[in-house]
Amino acid sequence: MSAACPYPTSKEDLAKFISSRIDLEKPVARFEPGVLIKYGRDREEEVRVLKFIYEKLSFRTPRVLYHPPYRGIPSLSPFVYEASGVWYFLMDELPGVSLDGVIDDMTLEQLDHVADQLSCLLTELRGFTSTSIGSVTGGPFRNVFFPWPYTPESSWSSVEEYISYYQDLLSEYCAPDYVDDLLACLPRDACVHLVHGDLLPRNILVSGSTITGILDWEYAGYYPDFWEYARMQHRGWKSPGWDYVMGRLVSGPYQEHDTISGSGGWRTIT
Repeated sequence: MSAACPYPTSKEDLAKFISSRIDLEKPVARFEPGVLIKYGRDREEEVRVLKFIYEKLSFRTPRVLYHPPYRGIPSLSPFVYEASGVWYFLMDELPGVSLDGVIDDMTLEQLDHVADQLSCLLTELRGFTSTSIGSVTGGPFRNVFFPWPYTPESSWSSVEEYISYYQDLLSEYCAPDYVDDLLACLPRDACVHLVHGDLLPRNILVSGSTITGILDWEYAGYYPDFWEYARMQHRGWKSPGWDYVMGRLVSGPYQEHDTISGSGGWRTIT
């Protein structure tokens, strides 16, 4: 990196780069050629995941080039935006275009190619297992799936404990019968492994139909294996091309649970 772009030390410094945002839906801007800056909220968890996963997969992930020092105590609220801790980080820019912009123009052969690669990625992620459910650090999750003031105090030792967390959380807002029906379809014997947590077309880069990078690992961690598939079938990202790819990827118990729940209840909590 050149000396022409000193590291930001204040929100005012950061504001100089925001005009060069490369995606209006993401807090990412170009810091200098080949280098992106991601900012906003506490980015410590994402940095830790990126450092953990870098060069451990056959797929490219962003390389962290710089970040401010970790804070001693994590921010209570992931929505608090302050210039302390890892309030931004620099990473290399990966080649390719976002899959969500081209997937519905792909041929069936190209969609099959995408599905085959994602199947390989999911297999590789399943190779990273854990005896607890939580962050790659071994501690509790620190992301917006588990918002303040409901941030867990520690990781969970079983899928049953994990589901109980949602039982307690949802019971504050929903009728008990609804909560019981919603969570009944989640398998208690699910395996726990590394999950991206937001593996949607917007976070997949491609050149043609070849995947060139996997982005946005801020929600990653060790989850029950149904979590990845649930997120990948998020209703907000349905499209003909993605539906075809998911039809290739989702089968067996996950397809069965979705059918049993009718409205796709096992996806609701994600």
